[in-house]
Amino acid sequence: MLSTAYLTLRQLDIWDMNRRGEPRSRIGERFGFTRQAVYDALKVSLGKVESALRHTAEASSIEIIRVDPKNGILLGRMPLDSSKVIVTFSRRHGVQTWHFEEPDCDRCGYVKRCGERLLDEAEERGIELGAGQRSLPPSKLAHVIFLNLLPELNQP
Repeated sequence: MLSTAYLTLRQLDIWDMNRRGEPRSRIGERFGFTRQAVYDALKVSLGKVESALRHTAEASSIEIIRVDPKNGILLGRMPLDSSKVIVTFSRRHGVQTWHFEEPDCDRCGYVKRCGERLLDEAEERGIELGAGQRSLPPSKLAHVIFLNLLPELNQP
């Protein structure tokens, strides 16, 4: 599983509980950690998520605009055409790269896979989608989801 390539399963659990807004006291109870141990574990987990996001951006020559390791999201831009790119880190799919500008999904062989992964992203992040939104093509579904997470995407 790609998501564990950067974090151990325990670190992934700790990061995911923190991302969902679980209090640190509950995280400590779940793992039998002291408050200090939770703080230390979160620091390591967040650092690894940030490294995964930054590494993916650098490997893809994406200029980084903003990184949010708590929510596992990076906003970037492609240098060639300044198109917006989003890199996500999720429990189910690890690191994913999404091109926010209108891609031609009809020409791509990954339409079904992208749609499924985007629906997973929305579910993991607690974004409610209506029935009509769930059946959108991936490029339009990405806009619905990522505008919820990154309102600044509306800005040029």
